[in-house]
Amino acid sequence: MAQGVRNGKRSNGNIAGSKARSKAKSKAKIKVKGNAKRKRHIYEMRKRRRIRRMLFVLVSVCFVLMAFKIKDTNVQIEEIKAALETAQSAYEAERKRLLEIDILGGGQAAYTYAQSVKTIDVAKPVKRTRTEAVERLKELGGDNDDIAWVVKNEEEYPEDLLMALANNPEMADFAVNYREYIEEPPADELSGLTDSEKEQAYPLFLQWDRRWGYKPYGGSCIGLAGCGPTCLSMVLFYLTGDAACTPDRVADYGMKNGFYVEGTGTAWALMENVPFHKLRVMKLSLSRTSFVGALDSGYVIICAMGEGDFTTSGHFIVIYGYDEDGFMVNDPNCVARSRRRWGYDEIEGQIKSVWAYGS
Repeated sequence: MAQGVRNGKRSNGNIAGSKARSKAKSKAKIKVKGNAKRKRHIYEMRKRRRIRRMLFVLVSVCFVLMAFKIKDTNVQIEEIKAALETAQSAYEAERKRLLEIDILGGGQAAYTYAQSVKTIDVAKPVKRTRTEAVERLKELGGDNDDIAWVVKNEEEYPEDLLMALANNPEMADFAVNYREYIEEPPADELSGLTDSEKEQAYPLFLQWDRRWGYKPYGGSCIGLAGCGPTCLSMVLFYLTGDAACTPDRVADYGMKNGFYVEGTGTAWALMENVPFHKLRVMKLSLSRTSFVGALDSGYVIICAMGEGDFTTSGHFIVIYGYDEDGFMVNDPNCVARSRRRWGYDEIEGQIKSVWAYGS
């Protein structure tokens, strides 16, 4: 007789099955814990989509009721038009608010994306192989669920993203959402600046900001290769106040006009061919005196950087001011490096070329 329990005793087969089920449940708990943050993010996005659909259905029902209630044809048309305009405005406002929360990731659309990035000590970048990058990410993943997720699925990520993340764990949020957004980046309407950014004189724009980081740039994306367009975007906003000059627009201009070099990145020529506005551009000599003089005259500086504190190959940064502690830098790839002052002697040997911009 093959029964699970006989005379109060459990058969060997059922004992083994029970252990297997217990082991499977344990593994499931571990998996759930590791994926909890990502699942919460997906759940919130789906919930917002349901809210938007419900709002649309509600408005549609209102229109139908109005059509039956209003008998006079002319009055019906005018009232339906007025109701449609009111409902559409309310719908678009709510949609924009919810989407702004999505792209900023922290639920605070009044803040800048850079302000939402957790403060982390970022070390000097190091050249690594893919294997070495994954090993470094395993170390970082011990304290970061997003990075742990990337490590677990590392075969699905490109090598340049893994190496970038290994050098800068600040971009963990960009990395963990890479597979979701790289094929279908957020719509253009979401690339606008927040009210907080518009109120600042020198806001930091990050190339891996969700609003534009997943959009294509050459054979890569702005988040991994768009430091040049992001720096020019900052300069344009600082000098003109034009909030439409976002990194994705500058990147699009660069690609369409031949300023992206495959395998290299942004051509230096883009720095002297500023789009959308006529700015004064001049090359600066490499000296502290020339930097200070340009900044005192109201210019903003872009530096092309070589291997060192900012990059293992090539990079662009913005210098927008100075004080007794050093130069004020906005690095489009790193919040930590943008929050400290840099002495001229620290950066001089890393600078390959310099451009100054005035309005």
